[in-house]
Formats: sequence, C-alpha cells, structure tokens
Amino acid sequence: MCNLNNTTEFQFVKTFQYVVHIPTFILGLIINLAALWLLCNRLKKWMESTIYMTNLIVCDMFLLFSLPLRIYANKENGKWHLGPIFCKFVESLYFVNTYGTILLIMLISLDRYIAIKHPFLARTLRSPKKAIIACIVMWVCIWSASIPNYIQSESQEQTEMCFVDFSEFWKTGIIPLTMEIIFLVSAITVMFCSVQIIRTLQRVDEERDDMNMRTSMNVVYSNLATFLLCFTPYHVAMLLYLLAKQCFITEAYLAPLRIFLQISQCLVTMNCCMDGMYYYSIIKDFWKSKIKKSAEETMSTHSS
Repeated sequence: MCNLNNTTEFQFVKTFQYVVHIPTFILGLIINLAALWLLCNRLKKWMESTIYMTNLIVCDMFLLFSLPLRIYANKENGKWHLGPIFCKFVESLYFVNTYGTILLIMLISLDRYIAIKHPFLARTLRSPKKAIIACIVMWVCIWSASIPNYIQSESQEQTEMCFVDFSEFWKTGIIPLTMEIIFLVSAITVMFCSVQIIRTLQRVDEERDDMNMRTSMNVVYSNLATFLLCFTPYHVAMLLYLLAKQCFITEAYLAPLRIFLQISQCLVTMNCCMDGMYYYSIIKDFWKSKIKKSAEETMSTHSS
C-alpha cells in the first residue's frame, strides 16, 4: 500500500473547517430544535412523513453533538483528552449521521414514489407502522456497522488522538468500498424515484391537491439537493483517495486528494441544515391540510 509521507495539513483546510462547522452547528441547531418543537407541539398526528422527519432530526442531533468536539479536536491538532472510547463514539456519530441520512432519504423517496406512482399499492405497502419498522432496521444496520470502530486495537499514541488517524479504515479498502456501495445503491434509488415522481406529477394539473403535488416536488428537490451538494463530493473524494492509497493512482496525488477529502467531509456536515428543506415541506403541507380541513368543517357547520 502507498503511504502519505509527512504531508502537513494546509492552513486553508483548517480555516475551511471552521468556516463550515461553526455556522453549520449554529444554524443546524436552530433548524432542528425548531422542527423538534413543532413536531412535539403541533404535528401530533404520526404519519409516514412525520416518522421520517423525526428520524432525520435524531440523525442530525447526533452530528450536532459531535461537531463542537470535532472543532475542539481540530483546534488541538487532533490531540484528545476525553478518553479513547468516547473518541470512538464521537467519530461514529459522524458516520451514523451520514449513512443514516442517506438511507432515510432513500426511504423517503421510495415512500413518495409508491404513494404517487402506485396509489392503489400504497394502501398495502405504506403505513406508519411499516415506516417505523423500516427506520428501526436502518438504525440497527447503521449502529451495527460502527462496531468494528470500537474493537480495533490501537497504539498508545493513537489513543491520544481523535479525528486524525484512520489508517485502519483505508488498510484493506473493504469499509470504504462498502460505504461507496451503500451510497451508490441509495443514489440510484433516489434518482430513479425522483425522475418517476417528476414525470408523473408533470402530467397532473397544478391546481389538484389530492396527490400533494407541490409537497412531493419539494421533497424530491430537497433530497436531490442534499445528495448532490453534501454526499456526492465526499464519495467521489473517498473513491479517488482509496484508489491512490491502493496505488491505482500515482502517489503524487495523495496530498491533494487528502485535501479534497477533508473539504468534502465538511460539506457532508451541512446535511443537517439541508434537511430543513424537507422539514419545511412537511410542516407547510401539514398546516395547509389543517387550514383546509378547518375551512371544510366551517362550511359544513354553516350549511347545516
């Protein structure tokens, strides 16, 4: 395996991390706490959309919890004084958020696809209970995948560092390849469902609300934006860096690819803000349906 020889972190990468992580933490906290408050106090009816929204909020909260600690580790050049087990837990939260969000976006896309493309089948395949089961399976898979991070042996020097040394991660290439496959399958599913939803809704009159057209379009666009802006650059960078580490790409590209990887990792953290577009669509749809229902009840009362 090729090694990266004595490469130093460029100052602009560190600056970029601060520029992204600090506003992301502040804005993400505001967005997710507001969504959580509305969920607990206003959106009390548990439907598929609110179940997925709840799980996205939990996913984002994990990342937001880890961000200040990641900023602290970056400030100390990776030096860690809070114990190796806690470091592994905080590192795991980053991957739990990334792949939890990716899989949830895939589930949301599939849910919308079934509801719009196959409305009769939806009565059988869609229900709040099934959405809960799908989310539970997702959480079990994600947390189970993080177990190897806790059991791998490390030297004394490695236990005093955090968010820095991932040599075991790149050693065989099995873990990053698995992550690439998860992303690729999810991306293909999201793209397929999105295209089918858009094509179906384009044939529907814009004034019709029975298919929740505008909400579905907003969900499609928010999912695509999150995939394109947050997750795609990171997985492209990870694949190229893996190829360089395995000597399929010349060693001279290791340093710039490492920088590309670090910058794209910062972009991944922005997903906790991008999810706000999905929350907005669901909350807006809820208020719209609530107002419509109240108007219908008022008209019914007056007519009687």
